[in-house]
Order: sequence, then C-alpha cells, then structure tokens
Amino acid sequence: MHVSKLTGRMLLSPGSLFSMLLLSGVAVGLPAQANDVGVAAAVNTDAFGTPPGGARSTKVLGDNVIYNERIETSGTGLVQVLLVDGSTFTVGANSDLVIDEFVYDPNARSGKLVATFGKGVARFVGGKLSKKRGGVTVKTPVGTIGIRGGIANLNLTSNPPVFSLIFGKDLTYTGPDGRTSRIHKAGYAMEVGSGGTRIRRSTAADFGSVQTALTNRSQNGGALRKPSDRQIVGSGLSGIIAGLQSVTTLPRSKPLTQIANAVQESVDTQLQVQVLTQDTTTQDLKTEQAQSGTTDQARILRAGTTFNGTAALNLAPGTLGVVGGSSGFDQVVTFTQQPDTQTSTYRLWTGTADGTNIYVFDPDDTVNEYFTQSINADGDIIEAYNTGFIPDAPSIDGTIVQNARGQRISGEGFGYFVHFIATQPGPDPTFNYGGTDYFYGLYGEATNFDTFDSTDTEKVRSYTLHGDVLTAFQLASVGETDTLQAATSNALFLNPSIAEDLGTGFLSNVKSSGLKVLESSSGTLDGARYVAASMYLSTGDSSQASFVSVSLGDIGNEDGTLVLSGERRGGHRTAAANSAALYGGQVESLEGGTGGTIFGNNANYMLLGPGNLEAGGTFTDGYVSVPNGIISTDQMSGTMHVAELSSETEISTLDRTSRTLTGYAAGALESSFNYGSPFVGPLVFGTSTVGDFEISFDGQNGSLYATMTLDDVNDSDSEVNKYAFAFGEQSGSGQSVFVDTDTFAAIETTNGAGTSVTNSTGDTIAVKQGTTPSSYLISSTLVNDADAPLFAGKTKCTCEFLEWGYWGSKVETSDSSFAADRFDTFQIGTWVAGQVTGSADLPNTGTATYAGHAVGNVINGTSQYLAAGDFSMSLDFSTRNGTATIANFDDRTMSATVSEQSIADGNLFSGPLSGPSGLNGELQTSVVSGPNGNDQGVIGDFYAVQGTWSASGIVAGEKQ
Repeated sequence: MHVSKLTGRMLLSPGSLFSMLLLSGVAVGLPAQANDVGVAAAVNTDAFGTPPGGARSTKVLGDNVIYNERIETSGTGLVQVLLVDGSTFTVGANSDLVIDEFVYDPNARSGKLVATFGKGVARFVGGKLSKKRGGVTVKTPVGTIGIRGGIANLNLTSNPPVFSLIFGKDLTYTGPDGRTSRIHKAGYAMEVGSGGTRIRRSTAADFGSVQTALTNRSQNGGALRKPSDRQIVGSGLSGIIAGLQSVTTLPRSKPLTQIANAVQESVDTQLQVQVLTQDTTTQDLKTEQAQSGTTDQARILRAGTTFNGTAALNLAPGTLGVVGGSSGFDQVVTFTQQPDTQTSTYRLWTGTADGTNIYVFDPDDTVNEYFTQSINADGDIIEAYNTGFIPDAPSIDGTIVQNARGQRISGEGFGYFVHFIATQPGPDPTFNYGGTDYFYGLYGEATNFDTFDSTDTEKVRSYTLHGDVLTAFQLASVGETDTLQAATSNALFLNPSIAEDLGTGFLSNVKSSGLKVLESSSGTLDGARYVAASMYLSTGDSSQASFVSVSLGDIGNEDGTLVLSGERRGGHRTAAANSAALYGGQVESLEGGTGGTIFGNNANYMLLGPGNLEAGGTFTDGYVSVPNGIISTDQMSGTMHVAELSSETEISTLDRTSRTLTGYAAGALESSFNYGSPFVGPLVFGTSTVGDFEISFDGQNGSLYATMTLDDVNDSDSEVNKYAFAFGEQSGSGQSVFVDTDTFAAIETTNGAGTSVTNSTGDTIAVKQGTTPSSYLISSTLVNDADAPLFAGKTKCTCEFLEWGYWGSKVETSDSSFAADRFDTFQIGTWVAGQVTGSADLPNTGTATYAGHAVGNVINGTSQYLAAGDFSMSLDFSTRNGTATIANFDDRTMSATVSEQSIADGNLFSGPLSGPSGLNGELQTSVVSGPNGNDQGVIGDFYAVQGTWSASGIVAGEKQ
C-alpha cells in the first residue's frame, strides 16, 4: 500500500519571494557575534537604526541588529528584522522597535525574546523561542503582549490599539494594572481602550489596515531599487542565509492555497485530494490494520429506526438529530492507523461501526473542513476536501462501492466528525441527510485537571460554538458555481425540522453569544457556571419570524468526570400567525471514546448535545396550538455543537457589581384556554406598578435572582388575572449566571419555586403537580445585534446605568376553577430595571427631557410579533407633570400626559395613552438614577388597544 497526494504550484515574482519566505516562516539562526541578535533582512532608505550610545544611521540590507538598538521608520519606511531563532518583526511606517533582551541556545532551543514596540504597526512571526509560553514578550505603551507559537499583528495606530492573533497557540495581554486577558484561537483580536480590554473576532479592516501599513508601493523586493546579484553578495546576506537551518512556524500547508475566487475554488477542490491506493502485493486491509498496532478509540453514535421505544420518534429519529439510545448505535469503536501513513504528511484511520467502514483522514490536524470520499472495490480511497464548500465526489478507477460525505472539526487533543454514507454510491452519489445514514464520531484526550491552569485567578472562558452539521447538510444549497454550499448558522439547539421551516436566509442571520464559562475557582472547572445563547428577530412587523435559544447550567463532577450540564430554554415562532413553541430538554457535554467530556490540555474543546442520550434525553418543543405541518414527531430533536476555546479574561477585570434594581415587565399570553372555543387568542399582560419587576445581582457568586408579577391589563382572560414568575437563585444552584453587566441570564428557580397564577377569584394556583415551568430571562446585550432588524430606523437606548432585556415562560396549571388544565406560554416578553430614585430625592425645580426606545409585544388579529419605536418624555419637576410620546411603533404614534402618583417607594409618573383611530391605553414611568445625577434616565411600561390590535411593552430613555 502506498500514499500519494496531488498538489498545486504557485509562481512567485522575485520581488515577492522574500516576503513569502517570511510569511511561511522560513528563517534560521545567524552567525554569533557578541551583541548581534539578528539581521535587517529587508529594508529601504527610510529605515534607521540607533545603537546604544551610537549615532542614528540608515539601515541597509544585511545590517546586523544588536541589543537595545532602536529601529525606526519614517512615513514611507519599512524594515524586516530577522532574529537568530527564526523570529521576524516586519515594521511599518512611522514605527519604533527595540530588541531589549535576546538569549537563545540553539542546542536546547531555549531562551527569551523581549522587545519594546513604541509606536506604529508591526507583524511578528514566531521562531523557536515562541514555541514555549513566556518565550516572547513585546512591551507596548498600553501593555505587554505575549505571543506563543504564532503570528500576531500589532497595531498601535488604530483607536483603540488592536492586537490580533493570526496563527498560533495564544496571545496574552497584560495591562498596567497587572490584569491579563488571553486569546486562544486564531482569527480573534483584542481592543485595548480606556474602558478595558475587549476580545472579538478579527475583521477585514483589522487585516487590511496592517497589510496596508506593511506594504510600501515604492519598494521592489524591500528596496527602492531592485538589488543586483553583486549587491546581494556584497551585503553578506547570502552567506548568512546559506548557513542557516530552516524553521517552520506555520502549520503544514494544504496542497493549494485557498483563493477567494469561485472558479479557483472549483479548481481547488480537484487539486486538494488525499489518495490511498492499494498495491497488488499488499495484504488485505484487515491484516494491515492488525499489524499497524496504532489505534485510537472514538465514540460513535448512529440513529435507529426508533428512539428508546418512544412512539413519537418512530419516524426516522435521525432526521431530527436524535441518535444513540437503546434503539440506535452508541459504542466505542477502535480506529486503526494505516501503516503506510505513519510517516506521511497525513494519517488515515479506519474503523468499522455498525457494519460500515469509516475512513478518517488527518485525525490529528487542526481543521474545520468538509469532505467527500470515493471508495472502490479494491479498497482504494480518494477524498476531496474544502473549507468553503462541500466537494463533489472525486473520480477513482474501478467500481465505486461506497461514498461518504461530511465535516470534521479537530484540534489539539480533540476530534469530531459527521460521516454521511451515500444511499446510492457511484460517480454521482445520492445522500440522505438523516435516517440511519450517518454517524457522529467523538474522540480526544481528556483534560488533566491535576495540571490545569496554575494561575491563582478565576477567569471567564469564551468558546466559539460551531453550528449543527446535520442541519448544515440538510439545508445545503447549490451555489453560483454549482458547488454545494452548507447552510452554516449560529443557531444553537434548534430542532432541524424547524430550521427548515425558518429557512436558510433566517438561519444565516442568527447571532450567537458563544459559550461563556465562569470559573468559580482557579485550577479547575468544577463548579463553573456557563451560558450559551443564540437569537434573531427577522423584522419589526407582521412578517416577523423569531427565535431565541438559551442553555444555562454548571460544570460538575459526575463519577469522577467533569461534565457540563444544564437546561435548554427559549422558543421560536416561524410566522406571526403561528403559535410559538417554548423549549425544554437538557444540554450536556458528551463523553468521548476514552472518557472525559472536556478535551485538550487547557480544556480547549467540548461537544454539546442533548443530555442523557442513553436514557432517552432529547430537546422538546411545546406549543399551545401546534401549527399546521408540525406533528408530534417534529417536537423532539437533538443537535451537536463543538465548543472551541477562543479566549480567557480575568474575572477581576469585569464590571459585576452586586446590586438590586427595580422596574417593569410586559408580555403576551398564549393559553390553551384562550385557543379553545370560543377562540380569544393571545392577550397582553404587564406590570401594574414599578417594583413588580425586581432583579438582584450577586457579583461574588456570579448569580442573579429576579421576580416578576404581571396583570391582565384588559381583563380579557376570564380564568386568570395574574402571573408570578421567579428566575435564577438566591443561593448557588446553577439556575443563573452573571458574567458582567452585559452578559447574564437566568432560568426558572429550582423546582419552579415562586412561579404561580392567580385565578379570577384571587386564589393563588401553583404549577401543576409533576411539572416544572420552563422560563428564561436574558439581558438585551447577551446576544449582540440579534434584535437589530427590530430596531431598524429606531433609536435604541444604550444607557449603561439601567438594564433591559427579554424573557419567556411555559407554565402548566390545574385547578377546579379552570374549565380544563391550562398550558400557558409567554414568548419573548420584555423587561426593564434601574435604580429608581425616591420621590423626595428628585429635583424640585427645572425640567428634563429624555429620549430612548419603546419595545414590546403586538397582537394584531391572529398574529403576534415584537415591534419597536422611539420614546421621548419631558418632565417639569416643579409641577410634577410631563408629556410622553411613543412614535413609529408598528406604524402608530401615541402620546400621554403624565403626572406623579404617590407610592411608598421610588417614584411613578403615569397617564392615559391616546392616539388616532380610537387608540387608547396607559403609560407609567419612573425616573432612575445614574452616575451623573438622580434624574439621569427613565424606565416604564405601557399597553395600548385599537380594535383587534393591542400591544404591551417597556420604555427606556436617557436624559438629553
């Protein structure tokens, strides 16, 4: 058996050759001199060097660089410094660099590099010293950067400064106050501003600004004039390079560089292939596997025709992502490395699961790519792969007996793949993305928490959450170049059948918070809290579809293994005329083939899926009235999401002050009672006064607790007058997480304590015995920009001194005063809270004007959706009166004259709302305190009715 790999070739112009060498990490040690640390490898006449105690002079090609020499560039300058260990600094115009300390032992490959980068733009490509933590340190005016095993862009010219990890293990930033943040994933950047450190995805602007700064159009190969061969020989550079051993600082390249051109991508697919051919004298495959002796264990999951005997899942549970269980396949499978691939540039695993051969290429690579395989009757295997699209089946000699297609995501100590088997193999195979025709595979090295994180500080760990692969393939589409495009989405824990109803346009716009893990102690994740959320509102009118998904819980020890475990909450509405679904079910980190659910040396990876699959655990969707086209089979599902560590931030750097805020809330009720006969439909509910909503944050515990009381503002429900809800915890029970003032969430309290209804005669009715409410409460900033379409053309209040957000709940009750057991839901209601000022503490004279937004639920005939509008208010503190307007709210404008009402605590300004065509309702508001005064903002709620149209929501504004 032998291995071959097809590759592509690239032609480089002479002027770009040296830059390509730098970018590919080709560099080596230099001749040792007393103070020499490197050489000026590329330079023009606008670059200068000033040695310690020496005069400033122009740097030329091949100049040595010595300790503490200051390298400067002018407005058109550019210099590349090649250090003895293979590291390079490429320094742009108007920049300043000093190599403060350089110690390197080439035999032990140890040492230290310390540099000071005073201004400008630079790119660092790591050499041997960057392979170890602490080996490379770059001091800047705003803090100290540590770079491990990689490439980093340093941009001090942007506002604020931005440091980006292009490739490598990690990038750390330590501020002047000693607080440290860390990026673990390439493609992320740090902004260092006066408000603190913000970690985010790198943008095209980040790369573009650095690339522009490192490009000098007047240069040719690094000099104004292309150097002649004689000049190069005379510089001594050729002799230096000739004696150097190569260092590779980038990962091994794929056969052909990805090109962002559709035609080139098509060519790319044909060139990027992995081929395994079988020699005629080679023994059969099974004999070779036995002789190789190199194996690994992977947990393989496959759907059955039923799921644990559940009647509702007798129709192809695999189509809904429900795998394993007593009726499916859930086993640890031994995968064997092919012997002829042990010393090649890649590896091949083979294993047999449920009677099907599975082939996995490059199981140890750090990749996220799609693949398509063809296997012939002789056992030859050929695979095409691509990061941007799903390749066509590659051609292979002989009769094709099996095709496979899928995606793999792997990294250090972790691997996950989804393997779809063709239902009809051949040159143009057919696939069924569901049923029993695919496998999930999970393998990896469990994190050793005995040696985990030696620091003494607790952190917030941020993970990227990859979309569900099954859904991506089920909804894949043919692109403009006839390539198959996976339907990638940030939607989390979304039933695949509902994903199809929402459509790829909706799914592509879903926003995600990723996974946030809040450590409770250093050196372990035991006891850490987590939250993961995704959300999107497609419009602000009756064409709206909506989705919010939240998982919240903690990491705990289960039989000696740390497991992330929590609840799935949220809901969707596929169309405004459809009833909403409210979510249930558990989320869990799944165990791999050799144990453990958290993988990598720094807890780098997890795979999140339905909790307790072995016992029949699934995600569930509950409807008051099931929309047409959705059957009971569609109400149970499962999805899988890889969590990949991207950054860490010390908790001490975050704003998480303990405090209690009061305010208002609103929502729209959908009830099985009101959807019966006679049909009443959804109804608006809201708080009756300030303080009916209260939220308390516990910064020490990282938790929160909130209570809410809502009234039937129109007295439209003949059975129920009031709902009471409670969220989170008053003690540590994993029902909430408070990361910082922008990032927090809660679900119902333990066992649903504090949630009840009040019937028409004033009796309090507890939730139905044997049931627990499913509730959620999130900050409006938990999932950034998820509600941007809702606020299009509106002015959203971004007041930092108050909080507002969304909530929902599903409640079952039973009482003799009810005609039948009730099933009630609230989907994406609203709340707002602040530090309500006491009436006596408000100004006695003067006026104030406020501006902000209104947002709430709309019931328009049989349709229900959210709308937003502009809110403005003026108060005269001497007369305690004012006026308020809600404008452009679902194409309506309404106004109120408000006056202060006497209440025991705080302040309350309220009055009737009115508008054209008989619109009427009520507005109540309260002035809140901020850092700039006792009257800095205003919060409130409102309801309005106009025929078959009604609305209920909240308002928030800031003093102008």
